[in-house]
Amino acid sequence: MNGERTGNSQEIAPNELKKKIDNHEDVFILDVRTPQEYESWKLSYDNHQNPKLIPVDRLFLNDSNLLKEIPKDKEIVTVCSHGNRSMIAARLLNQLGYNVKSVKGGMAGWNKVYDVAEIGVPKEAPFRICQVRRISKGCMGYVVSSKEDDTAVVIDPSREIYEAFLNVAKENGLKIIKVIDTHQHADHVSGVAKLAKSLSSETNGKTLAYFSSLEEYNSQNTEININYIKDGEQIEISKEISLRVIHTPGHTNGSMSFLISYSDDTDGKKSTQANAQYSYLFTGDTLFVDSVGRPDLREEAKKYAGLLYETYHQKIVQLPENTVILPAHFNGSSITLKHAVPIADTIGSLNKKIKFLSMTHDEFVHFITDTLPSRPMNYKTIIDINKKILPFDDMQMPDLEAGPNSCAVSLEPR
Repeated sequence: MNGERTGNSQEIAPNELKKKIDNHEDVFILDVRTPQEYESWKLSYDNHQNPKLIPVDRLFLNDSNLLKEIPKDKEIVTVCSHGNRSMIAARLLNQLGYNVKSVKGGMAGWNKVYDVAEIGVPKEAPFRICQVRRISKGCMGYVVSSKEDDTAVVIDPSREIYEAFLNVAKENGLKIIKVIDTHQHADHVSGVAKLAKSLSSETNGKTLAYFSSLEEYNSQNTEININYIKDGEQIEISKEISLRVIHTPGHTNGSMSFLISYSDDTDGKKSTQANAQYSYLFTGDTLFVDSVGRPDLREEAKKYAGLLYETYHQKIVQLPENTVILPAHFNGSSITLKHAVPIADTIGSLNKKIKFLSMTHDEFVHFITDTLPSRPMNYKTIIDINKKILPFDDMQMPDLEAGPNSCAVSLEPR
């Protein structure tokens, strides 16, 4: 895990808190922010979906009934936005006889914590897939590697946890040779440039970065090898496996999905991707496991909603029903992230589960445009940053990227 132990005995590093949760330690998380802050973004992970909320100013009332809601037989972990209010709360509660630590960096620190899950593929498949999840932001990226020579590509890395992908590669003896974005992200800064730059010394500057040729980029980067991909191209991972590029517009005009397939042919011949028995589709923000990507972040909601409908019905649903969908986000309000448990589903399952996918074109467009949540904070600034394809080595992003994932449409009409 990323992060270091803090030297302050009254603080706990965010990654250490995650380890305690993963180890099923009996910790009690106490959020000391305002109700408004809590409702917009909370620490939701595993069995801690709705931590107890008591604003720090209420703790100073010394209300005995209120204090009874905080157990004295458990380790208490306080959290706020940046760690200041939670430290005040921790000191107060420690004086009252509680065992309390404050999350270092608060929610901004928790925003860098990640979890890794391996996607189940047939044992005979020539590739492996690891899903890297940025817990609080709901971002997901992937490491797809060849069993033949341990080469790997990374899909949709988030800048704040780019080191997670380096760690996955190191722990599994992999060599990352290519880094890919499915689309121009609006809710978080892309990690492609930073990751590619970090790998340049290992690959003699030959690490390749891939972006959609149909997005509007204004690259100012001269340090990495940038490639702009088109529909139908193949991105080779090794001699035996590759990713097929599929243009899947709707969330953005240039959104690309990537298909990797495997078939256990009885005659010993390699199959084409068209007749493969096992397929995995990396959909970016086009299709999630419980919704579709929102179409309004480029100011043309109805047009892009129509593109989403065509993408799903003319491209995605044409793939085999057992094709596994691997998106770039999950919705923390509807999905409980559990340690090492993948977030994925098949096309056949999603076609039954996501009811609005079976609507007519006009019904779909009307539903999608009428059920859009609030737009991500600072999304226009983030888009402008991502257009430049820079590593942003010294950039501080906790507040820029504050808030949960909001790239999906609502599950129910308002």
